[in-house]
This record gives sequence, structure tokens and C-alpha cells, in this order.
Amino acid sequence: MNDDNKAFGDERFIYQMTIEENQPHKNNILDGYIIINEERIPFERKHVLDGRISVLMPEAFVIMPKELAEIKYPSIQRPDEIYTNNEATINFSVSLKNDKAANEDIPHVRDTIQQVMMRMYPASNIIDSETVEVSNINISYFDLNTPAIDMEIYNMMFFLSIENRIVVGSFNCPWENMDVWKPMITQMLGSFEMI
Repeated sequence: MNDDNKAFGDERFIYQMTIEENQPHKNNILDGYIIINEERIPFERKHVLDGRISVLMPEAFVIMPKELAEIKYPSIQRPDEIYTNNEATINFSVSLKNDKAANEDIPHVRDTIQQVMMRMYPASNIIDSETVEVSNINISYFDLNTPAIDMEIYNMMFFLSIENRIVVGSFNCPWENMDVWKPMITQMLGSFEMI
């Protein structure tokens, strides 16, 4: 290869990199990261519920400290595992219940909990209510806005069955961040893998 070809190859590489850098990132967590407000947020696969399930979630999410979990989730029935960002403003939680349900029963479980939530928060609105199939597993979810002391909260609750037991999960963030995070949590649900 002569020097002219090498220079052309380098120029082509630089040109291609410039094109890629100037194209908007599609924010697909399967790429390993998303971009929110010009900040790169890496995603990684984490094992939850004693390793029964794995899911892609932000690398920076950590298990919420027990003391903080008791404040933010004062109920005795707080989730088994709560993952949160550094500010504890974006939360992802999962619990494995003793209640039995087969895979095909999960949409009914979602509908029942959705009715309970609407009685608890009558001023709230259901945004979406859907069932998706991921690797032959039904994941049903609904999302809604709920009031908090000082702001509106975006909540997504999701349900699936493992070992014929119900998994109840939730995601929440400030309402103002819903447009950014709803596509991410939907992708996270699509990344579930049974171990």
C-alpha cells in the first residue's frame, strides 16, 4: 500500500467517524448506553431476585440503602429489591410474591392491580396498559401519574410469572422526566431474561 492509499483510508475513517458523531443516538439500551441531556448513561445486565432474572439497567443504579428505602417506601410490604440512581429520584424495583399465577394469568393480575391503583389515586390517569411477550414470557404493565408531597410522579408497574409465582415490579421518576425514561423502562422490560 502506498502512502496515498493510506492517507485516503485515514481520511475515510475520520470522515465516517464525523458522520457517526453528528447523527443522533437512537437511545437503544442494547447499544450499551443511552444519552440523556447530553450525558452518556451506560447500561449493564444485572441479576435480580437472587439471580432468577437478569435485566439491562443503568450501570450507576445501586441497591437503595435500607434506611432510605424505609423512608421512601414506608409500607411493610416494600419491594424486595430497589435499585436507584445517585439522587434516589429514579427507582426500579422488583419483588417475588408467594401469590401463584401462570404465565397466561399475568394480564389478569395487571388488570386487578390497576383497578386497585385507580381506587387509591382516583385523580390519576392510566397512560398505557399492555402485555408484551419476551422470550415466551408475558410481561404486563400499566403506567400512570401519581401525586407526591412536592411533585407528580411517573409510575410504571409491571408483572410476570416465574416458578408460577408473581413478580411485581415498578419504575418511577419525576413526571417531568417521563418522556425520557418511559422508552428506557419499556426497553428494560424487553431485556428480561430468565436464568
